[in-house]
Parts: sequence; structure tokens; C-alpha cells
Amino acid sequence: MNVTFGLDAFKNKANDREVTILIRFTQNRKSKRISTGIKIPIKDWNSKKQKVKSSNLSHNELNGVIQEKLKRVIGVYRDLLEGNIDVELKDIKNKLTTKSTTDFFEFAYKIKISQLEASNKLGTLKRYETVLTKFKLFTKGSISINKIDYSLLNEFDNHLKKIKNNTNTISSNLSVIRSIINEAIKHGIYTKNNPFSQLQLRHSNNTKEKLSIEEINRLINTPLPPIQSLLMARDFFMACFLAEGSRAGDILLLKKENIKNGVLIFKQQKTKKEMQIPITEELEKIIIRNKNSSQFIFSYLSKYDYINELKINSCITVINKYLKELCKYCGIFKKVTTHVARHTFTDLALHVSNNNIYKVQQSLGHSSVRTTEIYSRTRLNYQKESLVPQIVKLLNEKNNSGM
Repeated sequence: MNVTFGLDAFKNKANDREVTILIRFTQNRKSKRISTGIKIPIKDWNSKKQKVKSSNLSHNELNGVIQEKLKRVIGVYRDLLEGNIDVELKDIKNKLTTKSTTDFFEFAYKIKISQLEASNKLGTLKRYETVLTKFKLFTKGSISINKIDYSLLNEFDNHLKKIKNNTNTISSNLSVIRSIINEAIKHGIYTKNNPFSQLQLRHSNNTKEKLSIEEINRLINTPLPPIQSLLMARDFFMACFLAEGSRAGDILLLKKENIKNGVLIFKQQKTKKEMQIPITEELEKIIIRNKNSSQFIFSYLSKYDYINELKINSCITVINKYLKELCKYCGIFKKVTTHVARHTFTDLALHVSNNNIYKVQQSLGHSSVRTTEIYSRTRLNYQKESLVPQIVKLLNEKNNSGM
């Protein structure tokens, strides 16, 4: 049933020459009212035109305030309708009289940012803060969380394109807003339909950078000058690769206690999934070669008394810097980072497993096969077994054949 809106002037009990201007909303011949907070002499109210008479010296300002308050009430009604609610007068009244604590940015910092701080995810925290700053500039300040709808997000998407953000950056920015909206839904604060059910996040269909078999063999076999940073960078990259494409952050955090009966046993930092990775002969040689006095298998983090995400990322940046130099020696003209080891392992694991994506999913420790598909652009066939020996065999065959 539709709701109609209007204005009423009610006499004040304390002063019968004065009226308070109320906003009236009516449905099915029943009405509720809410005060505008404006009081004027009764002689200054034009009930027919529903406005303050020009005889009142402040009539322009007062009429402006009344219209703004009326617009807000109508806006609340429209918001409730957009939420697919069968709107009743009491819903409008409750919405208007309930104190609003639903500013998007206030909620984001109070809940989501606090969660990231508590879990010590400082790199992720920094990314969230950057996106929130960008979004606040776009919205020109505070905005009610229930104003974040498909139309606004679409406008933000177009704004990001105009300032030359690429497809993946835009999706990353929007995913931050999505996680905050999802959190607000859990808290019962976001009352509308989730706009991300309509808004598809797009990722460019670029091929993830990876090394060919010939390039890996060059990386392994090219003689290097006795520069410790280059030798360690090569060992670290190959450790990520041979540890079934493990993430660099997980390899950095590996301690000697994680080696049990010839197996690396650890929990992934990202998914918290426990990994059990057999140590091949090639990986064991790397571990022995990098033996040090610290508790870690690789000594990069040993200089820190306290470890967090920023310090891990700082070490990875240093390793990537030396990987760049290493590739120059090896004649590899690609942008190689530690994560390329993961993509390279995925590519070769699919090859030796005859595209059994479920085997590769288990090796990588992905919680969903969809994530593995993003790495591989392949959909296909299940059971846990290390694929590294088959990959090493393939590398050796190609190396011995002279390629």
C-alpha cells in the first residue's frame, strides 16, 4: 500500500499562539507524524500551501529546512522499498527515530579495520585503508552504509576507470567494499539486498607469468658469481617451487621444527590449511645449503624479534629484487617474482598429472578448485600424491636432451 506525505501544524500546549511543524505520512487512511523541530507563530503558517508565510522574516530558511526534512523522510521510505520490505508506517517511524550509527566509514574502521589490526594483518590493513581513502574522496565524505547500492558502486567503478585504474585494481578495490558490506550484513546493519549479487567483479584474463621448462633449467644450471644474495634468491625460488608451489610467506616462516620424518608440515598463513609436503632430494639439498644458526630454514626473518605481515612482505621485496638480477645472469627476460614459482609449479603439475586439476588443488592447498582454475585456466579430473618427483623427472629429461 502506497504512503503519502504532507505537513501539519500542531498547537503547542504551553503556548497556543505557536505551532510545531510536523511531517505527516499516511497509509490506508491511517497517519503517523514526526516533528521537524521547527516552531513558529500560528499566524505565520499557510496551511493551504503548507509553507511558512513570507510575513515571517526567516521564511526562506525555515521553508528550506522543512523541505530538506521532508525529503529525508521520503528518502527513508524509498530506501525501505528498495530493500523489498512490505513497508508500513511503523517501519518509517522506527527508521526515523532510531539513532543512526551506520556511517559506512565509521563501521569499516570500527569493525573491519579493527579485525585486521587484531589479527596482525598489517599488509592487508594498509590495502583496506588505501581503498577507504579513495572511496571517501569519491563520496565526498561520510555516507550511510545503506546508501551503498548498485548504482553508487557502478559510478565508483566508472570513476576508477577514468583515473586509469586497470581491471584487476578496480576489482580489488570493490572487493574491499564488498567485504565491509558482507560484515555489515552479518551485524544486521545493512538492510538492503546485497548489491554485489548484481555487480560482477571482473579480472583481466591475463596469463599468469610462469617459466618454461627450458627457463627453469637455465635458472638452476647457469653458473653464478659467488654473491650470497643471488645464490640465496635462487635457492629460495626453487624451494617455493619444489615445496609444491608454496607461497613465499609460508616458506619464509618455515622453522626447523616444521621438518618431521622427511616431510614439511605447516599451516598456510592465508587459508590456515595444514600442508604435508614430502621433501625431495633436490629440496633437501637446498635446506642443507642454507643451514643457519636461527630457528628458520631460511634466515631472512632471523633479524627480527617480532614478525608481522609487513616484515614478511619486506623480505619478499628484497628477494624479488635479487631474483630480477638473477634472471639477467640466466638470460630470462620476464618479470620473475617468488610467486612465479607457484604459477610455474601449477603449469607443470597440470602437465604431468594429465590436467588433473583436483590433484593440483591439493598440492597448492587451495580451498576451492575455482582458485586453481584461475591459476591454470583449466577445468578438469582426485587423490593426494606429490607431483614434484614427476616434474623433476621431466626437467631432467629435457635438460639431458639438450633442449
